[in-house]
Amino acid sequence: MTQARTIAAQVKDADLVADRRAHIAGAAARVFRAKGFHNATIRDVAIAAGLSQGSLYNYVRSKDDILYLVHQDLTAGYAAYVEQAIAGIVEPRARLRAALAAFTHAMAERHADITLIYQETHALGDESRRAVLAQTHHVIQRFEQLIADARAAGMALPGAGRLAADIVTFLPVMLALRRWRLRDALPRDAAEAELVGFLLRGLGIEDDDV
Repeated sequence: MTQARTIAAQVKDADLVADRRAHIAGAAARVFRAKGFHNATIRDVAIAAGLSQGSLYNYVRSKDDILYLVHQDLTAGYAAYVEQAIAGIVEPRARLRAALAAFTHAMAERHADITLIYQETHALGDESRRAVLAQTHHVIQRFEQLIADARAAGMALPGAGRLAADIVTFLPVMLALRRWRLRDALPRDAAEAELVGFLLRGLGIEDDDV
């Protein structure tokens, strides 16, 4: 994503840096979920990543860098998952349906990381927070385009629809943030299907439309 901010690295091999940072982000997410961001140390992250603390500093400079990488890894991951789900689908309403199903599934699948992000975003520095919000905005814009394409293909979106992209990218997050309640109400697959159906009906797409 073009909105990503620059993190200084001592290593010059860009592929190695990207690979190690992805590994560090995964390890950090586990540590932050277990201990909380403020209680965790860079040493904790280094140990979880199988690196010495000195080696870790070759790829990041601070805990803010690490938390930002966790955010970036998560956002890039579910954005890529949506694109993979709609690749090859031509009909715009079918593309929107597939995108909503993929996004909703990603929110449920990575519920622990989604919860972590919502709990710890406030801990980011100003520059990192702006970059994270820009990345989220990019995802919302992608859904704005998918919705606009579906409307052009005949989707009868009720009302003006100015908030539609924000709504469809926010409601699925409840599968992570309300998991404590929903997991006892119905199976996850059923919850995903019900939520996607709810979103589609709200957008004006019925089952027989595509």
